[in-house]
Amino acid sequence: MFDASTAQAVAAVVTAAATGAATEAGREAWTSLLRLARRAVRRSPGTSEEDLLPVDPRDPAQVRMLAGLVLEEAARNDDFAAALESWTDAVSARLGLAPRVSGVHNEVAGNARVATVIQADTVNGGISFGQGPP
Repeated sequence: MFDASTAQAVAAVVTAAATGAATEAGREAWTSLLRLARRAVRRSPGTSEEDLLPVDPRDPAQVRMLAGLVLEEAARNDDFAAALESWTDAVSARLGLAPRVSGVHNEVAGNARVATVIQADTVNGGISFGQGPP
């Protein structure tokens, strides 16, 4: 199943591939992503390979467009979703990104005495509770 955490991981790796396109590993990642996306577009009605050209990894709008396209296709097509997840895992390793771990377990139990607790899987950005104690 292609869930929200997988979509976040894919988007992060697409961005990393685009950002790293100046390096050899980044270029290989970007090229393999375009190859995967073109395969999906060929099978998707109402789109053509020209919809993907050109995709400049330095243009954030084009990178977002490409990420959106592959995520939409993954949501429609289980085979493509599996291929995209494989690509994400392989490219993550090549680019030195942290491995994706699915699932989270948070627990406050027993006689725990706590003030403020945050239980989360992925946090993008900061967390603030305002001013600290006096």
